[in-house]
Amino acid sequence: MTRTDRRIQRTQKLITDALLNLLMAKKFNDITIQEITDTANVGRATFYLHYHNKEQCLIQLLTQGFDSLVTEIESVLMKKDRDRVFIVEQIFIHIANRRKLYLALLNDTQSANILLDVKKYMKQRALQFAIPQKLNPLMKEAIATYLTGALLYMLIWWLEEEPELSPKQAATLFVSITETGLAQFQNRFEGIA
Repeated sequence: MTRTDRRIQRTQKLITDALLNLLMAKKFNDITIQEITDTANVGRATFYLHYHNKEQCLIQLLTQGFDSLVTEIESVLMKKDRDRVFIVEQIFIHIANRRKLYLALLNDTQSANILLDVKKYMKQRALQFAIPQKLNPLMKEAIATYLTGALLYMLIWWLEEEPELSPKQAATLFVSITETGLAQFQNRFEGIA
């Protein structure tokens, strides 16, 4: 059974690596499944055995990176003296290390759908780990939506505009802005929460 799992993982890695390499050269919309399979040196049937379409393949590529990032961040979240700036800095570092991939996605017309999937994924993770569990479900949902939207669009701004901000400086700015906003929210809407 382990051998099969390794073969599946190896094949999926070949396919996602092929897609990543192609994204460095052309827009996602312009990439065909045939190009992915040729680059990965696998058959079309093999591709469809693992993925319904190239969008699903891309989402797996993105979520694998996010999952490894989340695993890293979870260890920090378990500590009592967790540093929010450090946690957000890890996200900016992750994006910086994959800058070409994310810029390629942002410059594609298909990116709107992909950004929605990424936002949904980030929101799910925020609800699991970053939002106080004592809040009622409506407030948790509202805060998670606010935080993930703000973080996603700040990351996009940071990638596209290339301000002279290191990952740590960008994280510090994001945490300062959101903590101020959340403090005002709590003062205003304590009866709702």
